[in-house]
Amino acid sequence: MATGAPGRGWTAAGPGGVALVVCLCLYLFLSGCLGAGPETVITDPVTITFWHAQKGQAAALLEKLAAEFSSEEPLITVECVYRGEPAALAAALEEAAAGGEGPAVAEVPEASLASLRAAGTVRSLESFMVNRHYGLDVSDTEDFWPCLVESNTADGQVWGLPFSHEVYALVYRPDLVPEPPRTWDELREAATALTVRSPDPARSSFGLAVRADADLFCLFLYQNGGALQAGDPPRYCFNDVAGVVALDFLYELSCMRRSVLVTMGDPLEAVADGRAAMTIVPVRWPVRDPGLTSLAAAPLPSGVRRATLAPGSSLVICVGRSPAEEEAAWRFIRWLTGPANAARWAAATGYVPVRRSALEEPVWRAGPGRDPAFSEIVAQLEWAAALPDVQSWPEVEERLSAAVYARLFGQVNSSEALLDAVLEAGVASGP
Repeated sequence: MATGAPGRGWTAAGPGGVALVVCLCLYLFLSGCLGAGPETVITDPVTITFWHAQKGQAAALLEKLAAEFSSEEPLITVECVYRGEPAALAAALEEAAAGGEGPAVAEVPEASLASLRAAGTVRSLESFMVNRHYGLDVSDTEDFWPCLVESNTADGQVWGLPFSHEVYALVYRPDLVPEPPRTWDELREAATALTVRSPDPARSSFGLAVRADADLFCLFLYQNGGALQAGDPPRYCFNDVAGVVALDFLYELSCMRRSVLVTMGDPLEAVADGRAAMTIVPVRWPVRDPGLTSLAAAPLPSGVRRATLAPGSSLVICVGRSPAEEEAAWRFIRWLTGPANAARWAAATGYVPVRRSALEEPVWRAGPGRDPAFSEIVAQLEWAAALPDVQSWPEVEERLSAAVYARLFGQVNSSEALLDAVLEAGVASGP
């Protein structure tokens, strides 16, 4: 897809229409096809297993929600099982499915969806979505944020429902930054002014701390009107002018102005311990995040366009289950991502609501919705991007991160760094 005009519905290919086209296609499909499928295939009690990656209070809330669901659907029992960090869970899921075992429902990182689809581990949700007895209606498809629809869609089908998401924002120390920068120019000026160098590097402090990785580059690429992929079939194209300018801007801050602390760890720690005044990281509602108790957050400074990323996890239905288990799994994830429960989950965990209508729910309005700064951060979801949902992306992401790191340390110029990464990406994605 070619880069389009600024607006809602950003995608890995650039801003514009893929997510909205998905919604339109679903609209037409639902309008013409609702009515297919039986009222239910669940005639006897059924128990389904839900693998998740939540801990502590979030895990306890999942148990409570599962019990509430079972009280509304007395024939369905949901057993919640913690299976480790998201990436480990996805690997375990693929292995279990290969052996004919595994859960009915799983919470998986969106970055793993492509490989899980290719392995035949998860199934499409289309047949459930269009069932008139327990499917989704048009208002549902339009209610999820476009970037989250796009990140769960491939080959014209939906493979997961968005669940737990953070959103990239600018985190800063309010004692040093009275007004957060709103543009690239303001970010450049603030980072430079806030940098204090010392002959002893350990005593230096920086205006901005960043993690040198693909996400950082993608944020600035999208904000500069660029795209990761273009064409049909899509090809990686992030070495174009928009990409070079974006990476050069980061190089200017880090090497020419020496106002950036570049790390491969968590840049938030550098702000918390006073080594930097600002950083760019994915955040949750600050009240629920101990790391942000003495800090503040704001929307990302914008370039020629506004853009952000919203990394997170999705709920999927796994293959190898009986029709009754599949229907039970669908009913559960549809219920769990409904407006009221999406708001409850977001308010309790600090994740952003995955649906627009959740922002109007009382539990959200009484909690995070009362925080004007966080409401601004959540509003970024209207123009957030979805990263490529293809098997090659994890390998390309690793190579792109290496290119960003090399550039920010002045080891190579932007054109060479991005060209090498694009050429390597072509090898990774195949002909």
